[in-house]
Amino acid sequence: MDYDYQGPRAEGDRALYDLLMLDNVARNGGPLHGVGVLDQAELAAAVAGYRWFGLDARAGAIESVAAEASRIDQEDPDSLPTAAVLEERADDLYFGEQGGDLIGPAFEQKLAENPDAFADPAPVGP
Repeated sequence: MDYDYQGPRAEGDRALYDLLMLDNVARNGGPLHGVGVLDQAELAAAVAGYRWFGLDARAGAIESVAAEASRIDQEDPDSLPTAAVLEERADDLYFGEQGGDLIGPAFEQKLAENPDAFADPAPVGP
């Protein structure tokens, strides 16, 4: 195990790491929750990661949801209906007809096209 590891080193690894930060939260609490809990730098990195993998529609959906969410006052009870509509829209945009299974195929395609963009896996064992 590499205890000195400071995160992904290769461009593809970084893009994958960044988009998975958002995807993991979105799968657990929904994409609206995801754009709410990531800070601006993490969100921008996630969007860039989606774009790097050619998932521009997903990146655009994330940006759109984040922009709309920033205009909703979560403390105002009158904004609850607007937030509920946005949450449903965010789910539709993020998961869409294909569901959430866009990352795997995009990763496989990028790996096949540009294997040097990804670090070699660490050896397993002592």
